[in-house]
Amino acid sequence: MRFTLVFLFCLLATFITCQSVTVEYPMYPPTKEGRDLKQFLNGVKTVAFALEPMNSEIWSHESNRSFVLMVPAKIYESFSDDSYFKILDLKDRPDVLEQKDLSLEGIQKYRKKIGEILDADAVLYVSVKQPESQCYVEAKMDYLALGMAVLKVVAAGKDRNRQYSRAAASLVSDPIVKPTGVRKVYIPIEANLIRVDSGEMMKTILSKPSIIYNGVGDISCPSMLPSLSTALDESISEIQRRLSPKVESEDISIFTEDENPEVEALLLEGYEEITGENPNFHRAKISWEKADLKAKGKSWAAKANLATYYFSEGDYQKAIQFYDEAIRLGGPEDDYLKELKELMAPPPIQEEATEEK
Repeated sequence: MRFTLVFLFCLLATFITCQSVTVEYPMYPPTKEGRDLKQFLNGVKTVAFALEPMNSEIWSHESNRSFVLMVPAKIYESFSDDSYFKILDLKDRPDVLEQKDLSLEGIQKYRKKIGEILDADAVLYVSVKQPESQCYVEAKMDYLALGMAVLKVVAAGKDRNRQYSRAAASLVSDPIVKPTGVRKVYIPIEANLIRVDSGEMMKTILSKPSIIYNGVGDISCPSMLPSLSTALDESISEIQRRLSPKVESEDISIFTEDENPEVEALLLEGYEEITGENPNFHRAKISWEKADLKAKGKSWAAKANLATYYFSEGDYQKAIQFYDEAIRLGGPEDDYLKELKELMAPPPIQEEATEEK
């Protein structure tokens, strides 16, 4: 980890009570898309999920009906488990949004109500249309057959003619390249991430089909439902790549000492909120805000801790603001706080290489 030296700081600065906690934070790819996503999300952490009701035409095929039943749970669980966001399900919440308003227009109209009731920063609205499927046969390499052919050649010893004979016989009885059944699946998906505060929206539309192969040598078309499941998993991963940053973690110092005993008690109270049986960074933030108020803005430790809170929330603008204020107060950990600021600096954008014509 970049900040393993935090423990050294704690040992050397004997006059500072320095605690360490593991903080998760968003990491964006060093691309133009990553920069745009970072700018759009700034502070977005809690996201309400809504799936557009699927129309009746999707239910025409038995496999499609089973597919429709799996879609909501797969998207919700995947984003809950693998994305940076804390996901809340809008399903069966008429107190938040009625079924008749479950549309992109309805989300925009009632976004502030959704944000107030659920304490959400944004809404992820996903539309899934009827899947398209095509089957065909394609030549695929059978690596097991290739390995067996190689073993037979080796077993033939140094006799070259015998080697050739065994290799040819092996390839006749069990060819290396075999016709194999393939299913191409295209699931039209549109995902919109809408900020509840401003109504700004980031949209992504998936247009790449998924290719599912049968076992090598089996020319039958891969089963429909497992193929749809695989294609959906790939689509969800792509939505996450485009709309959610990756999650990274660092051990970061939390400072709990101040010359004012009342301020120090509030700093320690905040630390205990994130290390107790039910850790809660938001309650810790409230304690540190009280410490900052009690110190009349003169506690560098309170400001540093508040910066770490906003860092964990992905609100880099506020985090940098508080780190700067802490540094200006001249605390003993200025160099360390500057390192944390560097972690939030946008990486150089990697431009895609263009081919010269």
